[in-house]
Amino acid sequence: MIDYVAYILVKALNKIFAVVPVGASLWLGRRIGDAVFFFNKKRRVIAYANLKAAFASEKSPAELRLITKKVYRNMVQTFVEILHLTKINRKYVDKYVEVVNMDRIRNASKSGRGTVLLTAHFGDWELSSLVSSVEGFPIMVLAREQKMKRLNELLNQLRESNGCKVIRKGLQTKNILRALYGKNIVGILSDQDAGKKGMFVDFFGRPTSHHSGPFEIAKHTGSLILPNFIVRTNGPYHKLYLEEYIDFKKTAGPDDIRENLQKFAHLLESYIRKYPDQWLWLHKRWKSTPVRTVLILSDGKAGHLNQSLAVAEELRRARMTQGFKAEDTRIVVVDVKYKSGLSRVILTSASAIAGWRCQGRMGIMRRCLTKESYDALMKTYSEFVISCGSSTVPVNVFMSKENNAANIVVMKPDAMIPLNKFRLAIIPAHDNPKRSKNVVVTELAPGLISAEKMAADAAKLKSHIGVDAKDALALFVGGDNPEFTLTKEIAGSVLDGVSGFCARTGASILATTSRRTSAEITDAMKNALKKDPRCKLLVVANEKNLDFTVGGMLALCKVAVVSEESMSMISEAIAAGRKVVVFRLAKKTGAPAKHEWALKAWTDKGYVTVTDAEGLPAAIEKAWKDTAPVVPPKDMELIYEALKRLI
Repeated sequence: MIDYVAYILVKALNKIFAVVPVGASLWLGRRIGDAVFFFNKKRRVIAYANLKAAFASEKSPAELRLITKKVYRNMVQTFVEILHLTKINRKYVDKYVEVVNMDRIRNASKSGRGTVLLTAHFGDWELSSLVSSVEGFPIMVLAREQKMKRLNELLNQLRESNGCKVIRKGLQTKNILRALYGKNIVGILSDQDAGKKGMFVDFFGRPTSHHSGPFEIAKHTGSLILPNFIVRTNGPYHKLYLEEYIDFKKTAGPDDIRENLQKFAHLLESYIRKYPDQWLWLHKRWKSTPVRTVLILSDGKAGHLNQSLAVAEELRRARMTQGFKAEDTRIVVVDVKYKSGLSRVILTSASAIAGWRCQGRMGIMRRCLTKESYDALMKTYSEFVISCGSSTVPVNVFMSKENNAANIVVMKPDAMIPLNKFRLAIIPAHDNPKRSKNVVVTELAPGLISAEKMAADAAKLKSHIGVDAKDALALFVGGDNPEFTLTKEIAGSVLDGVSGFCARTGASILATTSRRTSAEITDAMKNALKKDPRCKLLVVANEKNLDFTVGGMLALCKVAVVSEESMSMISEAIAAGRKVVVFRLAKKTGAPAKHEWALKAWTDKGYVTVTDAEGLPAAIEKAWKDTAPVVPPKDMELIYEALKRLI
């Protein structure tokens, strides 16, 4: 029924447009294109994301949005011109179409060989085939079969109204071969995704799947390939460019199919770069590309960045199970910085109502973020967005809309932003998240610790410190955050307790500070530990960071002592299967903190022992003597399985 209605409608439009001046028809087509752009969500977001993937580093969101709108205008104008095909003749072509390098098709027709007139969904590609016929070189065109049979046949009749012959479904390859062996001209469109079995060549900087069929047929039949692209210069006026031949007789080699396909891809890309609104961006052109980019939004906190990186690595692992290489998953980190506290409040409020129509409208991001942060984000296209930390959550939402990307949030977002704004939310149980399909509830914070990493980092650390620090105690000292403070008195008690225990037992000390550790505490640690012969390692994070420090320390220690405010570090120590003793800091307020809820949950499960600084020696001693194995939760496996489902 729909097919019949569409057939009647197109037939009627053909009669109407036959008497309407082409200029007026195209004006109406552009207005219809504007309307389709407004309502057609599904294809519009794909088109914009494709443009973003190609031009992120070159064009602003506003420019890309305008190009997307023009793509719709050109598409409808092309359809309108299809309805005009019955009145295209020599006079029409002479008036509206300028052919550049016409001698190339003349020479091809005289060559005694078949010719593949190869083009793309570019400009008015339907008109280009008729131009050839009107100029005296009738061609056979390979047209994609539409689902609606009546409408499909009507469109083919319109295509054949001026000398073209459509190769219909069934025995297509056989008919093409017969035509080329018969020294005819065959028109083929070749610019869409060919799936995982296609041939991959570079296209806009990424390996992109192409159909190699036209090239294999040309080689098999000894035919010339004549690339051509028709550009709409102004309304009904066009310029048809006939490019240099691709001739397999001159490029014979073991990989000549790929080399010539790459030539065509580069040629098409050059036209698209010059006329970006004239290519049909509405299909998923990079659907089969192996290369995907993960954008990590960083709030400058090492613990949060570490959690995001851990999720990104699990995403990479999940993709590798699908046959992709590790380097096919690119990870890009961009710092998120607001102009002011008020800017953050405004962007958070706006993100709660952000929808697909925000794509290409990043004005509020520009107003709320620093120029450096905004520019870095807008120049980054990614298929995935990951963030950890409340300040990055609104940017996560907007970037997922901008890139049509799958977004992942670690930790519970602000109450103002609902969880349905994310494809996946990874939230610790102590945050009491609402259970739903897109939520993974974990006991620990995600971390990069694994048995393989610990072994590798331990080898590097042993080499760095020059000794095998067997039976070591690892001391991880943090610092102030909005809820806690590490006082000089607490730090002094901790250092005395650790040194005293190690003096009694002969254990080695491996110690590190964090970026939060104040200069005063850092100096106290240097004074206390650098003269202690049992201290084999002291890494001051604000002076020098060694990427194998944490993994190596956890691998070599029996007990890890960690300051209370560092949830990420405590999680990694538990995930490493170590006995963990947590020393309390001074609270800044009397209000209960999320950290305390997490510590209570971990204490109840036997993962950690929490103590005041004064009780630290006894707690360490108890943990040191405890020989029961620590069985960490399988959080990263849960995350890995959820990411496999996501991709």
